[in-house]
Amino acid sequence: MTTPQGQSPPPFIDPSKASAIPCLVVDDHQVLATLALGHLLQLVPDPMQFEDKRAQHSLFTNPALVDLAEKRETIQRYFNGAKKSNLPKYADFIAERVQKSKHRGTPPICLGTTSKLTVVPNPSDGTARVAIPYSRYFLAVDGETQRAAWQLVTNKVWELSRAGLIEEEILENVRVPVEIHHGLTVDDLQALFYERNVLGAKVNVNEAIAKDQRDPATQIVRAVMAMAIQHPSGQRTPTSAVVMQQSRQVGKNAPEWITLSALRTLVVTTLYGRAGLQYGAKPVPMPDNVDFESLKAEVANVAHLVLQTFAAQFANRDKFLIGSPAILAGIGVAANRTLGSMKPASDKPRLTVKQLLDMLSEIRWERDGFWDGIGTRKTPKGVTTVAGPKEVGYAVSDAIDGTNPVSAAQIRGRPSPPPAQEPMLMGELQ
Repeated sequence: MTTPQGQSPPPFIDPSKASAIPCLVVDDHQVLATLALGHLLQLVPDPMQFEDKRAQHSLFTNPALVDLAEKRETIQRYFNGAKKSNLPKYADFIAERVQKSKHRGTPPICLGTTSKLTVVPNPSDGTARVAIPYSRYFLAVDGETQRAAWQLVTNKVWELSRAGLIEEEILENVRVPVEIHHGLTVDDLQALFYERNVLGAKVNVNEAIAKDQRDPATQIVRAVMAMAIQHPSGQRTPTSAVVMQQSRQVGKNAPEWITLSALRTLVVTTLYGRAGLQYGAKPVPMPDNVDFESLKAEVANVAHLVLQTFAAQFANRDKFLIGSPAILAGIGVAANRTLGSMKPASDKPRLTVKQLLDMLSEIRWERDGFWDGIGTRKTPKGVTTVAGPKEVGYAVSDAIDGTNPVSAAQIRGRPSPPPAQEPMLMGELQ
């Protein structure tokens, strides 16, 4: 093909050297595309291998992978702490999409390379094709946990397919959205990592809970909020009107009684007893071999009755601390003993809902004077603060259900019981 003198021939992708991937052009250094899962796994080596000393010996016989590992060292962060603990959860999330189509999918993985890629535009429809050389490797600048999670899912599908429990081809039609940033320096890619992971505003706990439609505890919370509740003034509204759903705290003059995360804490400890104190805002597992609709109705009813029975105390936040997450956590631990839809987590005798409410009615919920050293602390200026559920939840629950007789008497405004006397030995009787 001839071209006018002085002009370069139009760009061309040689199919023997590169894959031609349909894409949308953002600018000279960025395109948007989707990749077949298998192609993604080839282009972006499993990042966990770079940190596996057993795999490094064979992995780093390839100089291209050595170069990629050095760039990753500069741009990315290691799999430890929250990043490491999030990996199996992310894999479970992806597996639900692949096997059950329970959600809409995953966000685009941000891929980066210092090489400049050939992009061939199609003027007729505004699309283009980007050439991905067969020997090229890419770095997951953002979304590396997702890339590692896809590896876990792929490995699991392979194991299940070998056992005849799933079709191996289930992953063949999976496509993963990607951003491809090309022709950038390592410093540029490092800055991109910073922009994606540091500059964004993190969603607060309340907002995250409000947006989660899959978590069993959040589903129960929504059932509670759909119920009607009567204010101390006699006004009836949906329970959602007394739950702060946007902010992490209820403002001094706000009409709400408790935060969404505090209500969820009550639900989680009602479901799992003392074990629920460690979940915080994390998703909780679906109880095994349980009719969830029956369980949801039962737990929602108990939580709603607690709110309604003590509405006056919940509404008067200046005087009473019953709406604090740590206190609601302790109430939930006791409420777990009322469950009939699943086995309670406690070895203590079961309670009826009436017995639970009678037990709670004995307690003094005032902010000052009854919870010192159990659920509350004094600041240097003498202000009473309530600690978090993980810090004092066990002490609070022991006081509420009477496991600790001294603290149980204190929060009920009763004299402390005399200390138990040690039995005397025979020699001491003579």
